[in-house]
Amino acid sequence: MCLPLSVNRSAAQASRPVLVSEPTSTRALAWDSVARTREPFALTSPHTLGPDRRTRIQLFALNLDPTDNASTLTADAEDGAHHLYALAVEAVAPVPGQEWMHTITVRLDAAMSDPGDVLVRVTRRGVASNRVRVGVGHVGGGLPDDTGSVPTPAPPPTAPTPPVNSITAGNLTTDDVRAVIAQAVSAAVALNRAVTVAVTDKEENVLGVFRMGGATDRTQLRGGTAFTQTPDPSTGLVAQGFEGTNLNPTLNPVRRAAISKAGTAALFSTQGNAFTSRTAGFIIQEHFPPGVANQPSGPLYGVQFSQLECSDVKKPGLPFGLAADPGSIPLYKNGVHSGGVGVEGDGLYTIDRAPTDSDKPFEELIAVAAARGYEAPASIRADDILVGGIRLPYANATDADAPRPATIPFASLPGALDPDFPLRPAQPSYFVPSAVGGVGGAVDLRFSPFRGSTSGSTNALTAADVTTILAQAARQADITRAAIRNPLGSAARVTIAVVDADGQVLGIFRTVDAPVFGFDVSAQKARTAAFASRADAGAKLRSAGFSNYADRAAADGVRFDGAIAFSDRAGGFLHRPFLPDGIDGTQAGPLSTPFERWSIFNVGLQLDLLKANLEATLAAPPSSPAKLPCTSIPNLPNGLQIFPGSVPLYRNGELVGGIGVSGDGVDQDDLIAAAGAIGFAPPEAIRADQFFVRGVRMPFLKFPRSPNL
Repeated sequence: MCLPLSVNRSAAQASRPVLVSEPTSTRALAWDSVARTREPFALTSPHTLGPDRRTRIQLFALNLDPTDNASTLTADAEDGAHHLYALAVEAVAPVPGQEWMHTITVRLDAAMSDPGDVLVRVTRRGVASNRVRVGVGHVGGGLPDDTGSVPTPAPPPTAPTPPVNSITAGNLTTDDVRAVIAQAVSAAVALNRAVTVAVTDKEENVLGVFRMGGATDRTQLRGGTAFTQTPDPSTGLVAQGFEGTNLNPTLNPVRRAAISKAGTAALFSTQGNAFTSRTAGFIIQEHFPPGVANQPSGPLYGVQFSQLECSDVKKPGLPFGLAADPGSIPLYKNGVHSGGVGVEGDGLYTIDRAPTDSDKPFEELIAVAAARGYEAPASIRADDILVGGIRLPYANATDADAPRPATIPFASLPGALDPDFPLRPAQPSYFVPSAVGGVGGAVDLRFSPFRGSTSGSTNALTAADVTTILAQAARQADITRAAIRNPLGSAARVTIAVVDADGQVLGIFRTVDAPVFGFDVSAQKARTAAFASRADAGAKLRSAGFSNYADRAAADGVRFDGAIAFSDRAGGFLHRPFLPDGIDGTQAGPLSTPFERWSIFNVGLQLDLLKANLEATLAAPPSSPAKLPCTSIPNLPNGLQIFPGSVPLYRNGELVGGIGVSGDGVDQDDLIAAAGAIGFAPPEAIRADQFFVRGVRMPFLKFPRSPNL
């Protein structure tokens, strides 16, 4: 089910209620409110959660008011014999993260028995909705649709251009952006620092960039390791990876850093968790927790090379990908996740390699001051979330540490707005509401409706297969205990992507309030699993100029010739600076940079695949970015991903694609991906965990203990 972009939230008080149906019929989008199963609905439920066992179903509705509740609505149903049944309305609630849409929970009438299709409507303060079909007892029969009924809501019959999405990526206004920037610059003046400040909405659309007078025009990428390189004096680029890159000021590296920081805080945060770039830096290093020897790498090792401007999946992108440099804070307006603010000013785009020292960099102090009045709820901040028993960091600087000067009027701030990024409010969202397998969420219309592969293989995935895979994964997500969300006991919120064997995206589905960073990452993961499992993967690496990695892997018995089915957990195992992961002093994996040259900006194959095209993108003017994919390998247009959460898909022993999942704990991502792959799992004999590298069994999947709610 997919809603059109023309839904108008502002009409809620004036328009009649609209019950949402499937896109091709008047059959309701509805599910059992307890079991989350679709029709037909039995009259009595096997779940005894109240004083009776009557089944309750949830309908989805538009054009309700925030003040609406069970007392302001009534509901009824008519069967084929024209019997009219009253359906008691028991609850009305906004959909979390999509508050313009509501669920209405109704109790079936005891007299309904087994009528089959009934036509259901709700009435709000005397105004009746459209009628939608619901199967009770069985599906079928019943009255014909009302005259003039159409699937709801429906797009206009002809539309010369796609309508603008009335759903916005957060609720920041231009005045909000102005206030955040003014608070940041006022704090910077109090600290006698000159900085660049960027604000984004929650989908990383840039809402404003302000550069103070005297702010540095250079920033160098440093991963905090002993490995050093001398940048080219004209371009600022380096020979290996990006470690030491110091871009020419004409390429605006400082604003790019500030935007990447702001976007990181925005993309990593939701209504259930609030993360910063400091949080991101804590979970991507070679050890978790950082600085503790003989521990495996961070759970999101490698995520920094996602969300890039060269991606064909995530639009817009972040210039440097996800940031690990402290100096960003997510923004929450009235408790609702709305965006992020990033501050750059010290000339280094780096990472905190010593997270136990409680340093309070001025960039972070200024970001904290900028977010006053837009703070994340304390209960969902990273420092109230534990992963593997380890508390995540949020910000070393607190509100008490940050300066609190009188805010300078915006017109008097020392500096100027970047003309390429004038002030603007939250932009139209890329996502519209949808449901898969009875699970609510959202889709990007570029990847919906879901489609089948055009590979020509008799085993190729069909659109129905893609829907089945996404539905299986979404249902598992909806009962999986989240790892990075509060309150405890919340369900995992993830993005699920399915690709074919060539890496073509067949469908992407985002469950309600899933962190947006997972949108790009899920596709990367699915593509990586499919690519690494191909019979010609090694040959493609060699023809693209990466024979060194293919040869090193072959020396370890991994030829990337289709003999092994690779998940991202397995491929990531080969991409760690120590093999096995977490055993210091061992040789690097065949896809990794040797540890003596390793940094978060020089990780090995993942970055080397991106390097040339990403540098070309960075060298292009902002008004005309280079139209290049992230890599020269067509199967990996938005890059490789090297942390868990994917399964290659097979039918009759033939590789037909991959599923990728991202947004929660990596073990949860593995579990949800495995659920999606049911019926399409690789033959056990070729799974990566049936093979050894340097005497160590490769991993394939890892599930969390007692995963379900």
